[in-house]
Amino acid sequence: MSEFKVCFSKIREINPHPNPEVHSLEIASIYDFQVVISKKQNLKVGDFLLYIPVDSVLPQELNDLIFPEGSKIKLHNNRVRQIRIQKFPSQGLTVQVETIREYLKQKGLSGGLELKLEHNYADLLNIKKYEPPVPEFQQSGQKQTRNKPLENPTFHQYNGLDNIKWFPDMFKDGELVVIQEKLHGSNIRFGIVPNQANTLLKKIKKFFGLLPKFENVYGSNKVELTNRSGYKGYYGEDVYGAAVKRIDGFSKLKPKEIVYGELIGEGIQKNYNYGHKVHHIVIFDVKIVNEDGTTVWLNPDEVVSFAKDRGFDHVPVLYTGGYNKQLAYELTLGDSVYCPKQKIREGIVVKAQEYNDSSCASKRKSLKWVSEQYLDKENTDFH
Repeated sequence: MSEFKVCFSKIREINPHPNPEVHSLEIASIYDFQVVISKKQNLKVGDFLLYIPVDSVLPQELNDLIFPEGSKIKLHNNRVRQIRIQKFPSQGLTVQVETIREYLKQKGLSGGLELKLEHNYADLLNIKKYEPPVPEFQQSGQKQTRNKPLENPTFHQYNGLDNIKWFPDMFKDGELVVIQEKLHGSNIRFGIVPNQANTLLKKIKKFFGLLPKFENVYGSNKVELTNRSGYKGYYGEDVYGAAVKRIDGFSKLKPKEIVYGELIGEGIQKNYNYGHKVHHIVIFDVKIVNEDGTTVWLNPDEVVSFAKDRGFDHVPVLYTGGYNKQLAYELTLGDSVYCPKQKIREGIVVKAQEYNDSSCASKRKSLKWVSEQYLDKENTDFH
């Protein structure tokens, strides 16, 4: 998953509220998040502020300092949400340094706070990431928890995507990109990877020369479920395994290929089934395992070709060409392209057309942009 962080940063821009009749409010840009502020704060470009993102949960003491009695804005269950102020979507909170120092003083942390740009203060301030309720399809059977001895080390989890607004300068105007629709489901992965003698049974099979060279593996984003007999039985009896089986996924792969996709359909995400009454897989990334154990990612065009050649469903490509911020923003809005009957798309994913080092996920330029319309609907940015 992308990192949850609460950081000090500088105000990049301050602009008037888009409603010309609103004279008491302004729009401050922190990273590239737009936050409504009061003119009475007398903030200016370059001022340091703590930025608390959407889907943060504040400790009660800090909540009371930021929103004292009589405040016009109150948080529900101390959770920071996108809210519309005079119809403008304000994403997150900006908090002045003095307020944070007062909070730390109340907590007995003498010496105040050494202000460091971009340092993550979530733990120090006891600000937590909001965790949505576990979906029903993950509640039944054994709880999904990692069991590393049962996991194939080559079967890497997908680390998720950071919000593009944390990285306003990542993509330059005119840079060649691919923009895809982001579907609201549950991450799923499956592949055929080199077998590893990482269990007693496998070690015995290897000793007698009976261990196959490759094995079929599948799981959710965080947990490999292939050998988890306690998770609602053996292969095919949990929703992830059943979905792979339904599309005959393994027969479409060659050894050393891993696909990553979105599990969608009835019961996966509330109000988002994309026209599928049964669970379905739509892929968005492919990784290849090399002979030496290293891995390489296919670039976006190669993934589309891979999906077509192998008979996989692929997330819609909305745009290919030079990056334009306004165009990208407009592509976050409206109904789903994958299923037009699905109102309000979750957002988009912006990817560089070519990767400088496709063997390293951290060097792939790929970021998400979550729709403000989606965040209006009681949804979370963390998924």
